[in-house]
Amino acid sequence: MWGYSAASGSKGENLDFAYGQYIACSLNFIMFPSMHSKLLLTFLLLLAFQAAGQNFQNLTLKECIELAKKNSLSLASAKLSEQTAASSLIQAKNARLPGLSGSISQDVVDGVPFNDPSNFDYLTTLGIRVSSSMPIFTGGRIRHSINQAEYRNEISKLNSDAVERTLSEQIIRAYMQVWSLIESENSAKAALALSKRLLARDSILYSSGSFTATDLALAFAQVAGDSLSLLQAESNLTQNYTALRQLLEIPQDRIFSLSPPDSAVSKSNESYVALLRKAERNSISKQIDSLSILAADEAIEIAKSGRKPNINLSAGAGSNLRWGTSDPNYGLQLKNRFNYSASLGLSISIIDWGATSHSILSAQVAKEQQQISALNTQKQLENAIEQLALQVETYRLQWEVSVIQMAAQQLALDKSVQQHELGMLDVSSLIQQQTIFNNSQIRHNQAKYSYLLGKSLLNLQTGNF
Repeated sequence: MWGYSAASGSKGENLDFAYGQYIACSLNFIMFPSMHSKLLLTFLLLLAFQAAGQNFQNLTLKECIELAKKNSLSLASAKLSEQTAASSLIQAKNARLPGLSGSISQDVVDGVPFNDPSNFDYLTTLGIRVSSSMPIFTGGRIRHSINQAEYRNEISKLNSDAVERTLSEQIIRAYMQVWSLIESENSAKAALALSKRLLARDSILYSSGSFTATDLALAFAQVAGDSLSLLQAESNLTQNYTALRQLLEIPQDRIFSLSPPDSAVSKSNESYVALLRKAERNSISKQIDSLSILAADEAIEIAKSGRKPNINLSAGAGSNLRWGTSDPNYGLQLKNRFNYSASLGLSISIIDWGATSHSILSAQVAKEQQQISALNTQKQLENAIEQLALQVETYRLQWEVSVIQMAAQQLALDKSVQQHELGMLDVSSLIQQQTIFNNSQIRHNQAKYSYLLGKSLLNLQTGNF
């Protein structure tokens, strides 16, 4: 449901009333404990109804954007991806820390088949061991992995910002379209009202013999045409209002209305160079490209670390327990068989059949592709700002001219109506003047909201929104 009707009582008054009822319920609970269950249920339902009755009236453009961000499932999904990237960063840092693992093994079959094939023992030995290992030198692999994870973590946050900006652009377009159609509907209502007023007068003149049937038919046709135009305007407005409401995730049964655009004054743009500089600083895509190139550099270094030796420090401790023994003192067995070790290991790849070279080449190609993507992003940004700036300036001039033209056509229409009422202008000439005025209103409306839309999008791109 949309419109401009206000609900009876403000939201604050409704909540105050509900709170007062809640206090009364609490007092009744103290004084009459046997009634507390029904009263509590009743007033909890009342509070729920009050909350459910929230209205979305007179929303500004910024309020629409904030509401869309709050309700957007796409943005919520992007925020979840941030958690994965943050966890990957933690895991990359944890690779420097020593690991700890434990193992328990139970022999199932034990024997010496070649010396005594007939002698097999079952479930003879239980082994218990704890071991740990820590990297000492990895050729920079861990350090570069951490750097890469940090870049990807920042990229995940920027991806959420990019979703927000895309959502903001969708809201701006839908909001301006709705207001453009609101003005079109108002113009259609005014045109129909004028046509009906003139038809009423022309019908009287026709009855008195001053007008011909042809003149009256033209007046009827004008009313029919204006009625159809109004129906079309109302239908378009309803569809676009519904699309905006759905984009904001507002339930169908809630009251929904919009405030006019904050500023409806035309102003000249800054120079293209100044706009582009601001857009570059505010571009999320450029920031993502820069971080992606840095992450690609780290990927190359990670691949190169495969050619370097690795040194690990490892240690372990454990013991064995023999079940089938004449000495049942298992604690003493564990103590006597306890062993520990610590070792420093060096490993280096000698022949890997080109696997490391392939990894390095793949990482280098990925970086070059990312650099090409960054150049493409810069070019697209330059083209978008240039086109948007030209469009905004063109619509600004059209808007200023259309204001003058519409005022002139309004004066001409008022004069034509007066002449028609005095019998000095026939119906066809009056309809022609009405058509000229209606067209001037359409041009004015298109120029005005095309300018406001372009200006808002330009402000969004340059960080001035």
